[in-house]
Amino acid sequence: MKSNSRDIVLDAARRLFAERGYPSVTIRQIASEAGLSASMVMKVGGSKAKIYEDAAPLSLEPFDSSIPRSDIGNALAQRILLRRENHMSEPWVQAVFRTADAPDPRAARLEFHTWIHTYLTPWLPADEDVEHRVELLACLMLGLAAGLRTQRLLAEVDDSWIANHYGHLMQVVIDGDVRLRSS
Repeated sequence: MKSNSRDIVLDAARRLFAERGYPSVTIRQIASEAGLSASMVMKVGGSKAKIYEDAAPLSLEPFDSSIPRSDIGNALAQRILLRRENHMSEPWVQAVFRTADAPDPRAARLEFHTWIHTYLTPWLPADEDVEHRVELLACLMLGLAAGLRTQRLLAEVDDSWIANHYGHLMQVVIDGDVRLRSS
């Protein structure tokens, strides 16, 4: 549990902005999600724009280096599922909205590209396709996160089934079994 109202407001705002985007979220919705009054949200946040700025996606939690490479796809899928189950903000979905809502979308995309390459590259074997496979893996992560969180796909499906099947798709990319072809 967060120790102060500001942390509570920012956590609530991250979840809402990640699922709905900046234009669709109101101060009242943030207040309701945070269990606070709208006036308290404004007092600790300043404005919706300031809250949005301050609620920038948190960095992803470090990946446990003891996980065997053959299990990374499943582990990545499980992280997204765990964040959904625990009603935590989803950095992958939030990245989409933050780019679309950014004053400078080009700079936001560059920041996102840097973020995914920093986070994902260490888990992929180095070869001539590694940069493309990082982006392909990011597309899979974005798709799973957005499908689960914004479209509520697979809501009635067991999480272990999703992790096994979707994790397998990600593992194929991680292992380099996918060869990108020129047309």
